[in-house]
Amino acid sequence: MDGLLVAVAVRAPTSGEAGHAVGVAGPAEAENLAAARRLAVSALAAAEATGRTGPVHAADVAVLAAVADRTDLASVLLERHRSAWTGLGASGEPVARAVCAWLEARRDVTAAAGRLFVHPNTVRNRVQRFTEATGIDPSDTFGAVNAWWLCRTWLTPT
Repeated sequence: MDGLLVAVAVRAPTSGEAGHAVGVAGPAEAENLAAARRLAVSALAAAEATGRTGPVHAADVAVLAAVADRTDLASVLLERHRSAWTGLGASGEPVARAVCAWLEARRDVTAAAGRLFVHPNTVRNRVQRFTEATGIDPSDTFGAVNAWWLCRTWLTPT
């Protein structure tokens, strides 16, 4: 359906195709299948954005799925921090990648550095540079959501 494999199953899948994510939603009644499909597609997009593989239930990535659906808020976030992006210049992309990697690694500098093939101090410095440029504190819970969302949006091709 629309280029997606859609399945109705009596139980959740136990594994996805090697290296691929599977968006999962439900259980759902027959009259709610359209909503379940939309949620599964949102879960798939959120899983792919964070590098998850295998079955990913919409409830496990609810915040990410909600963020992805709110392009209007993403636009406001981009506009608010346009000068920060400009100020970061050529280092903008590496800074954004470091912030995403750090947050996606549960704020583990060593894990983020390994993912990016850089020294842990490079990750620390880039996260600090992001904070200075934007005024967003990614160590705060809500700041982390805004930081991740902003950096993912900066890195998304337009």
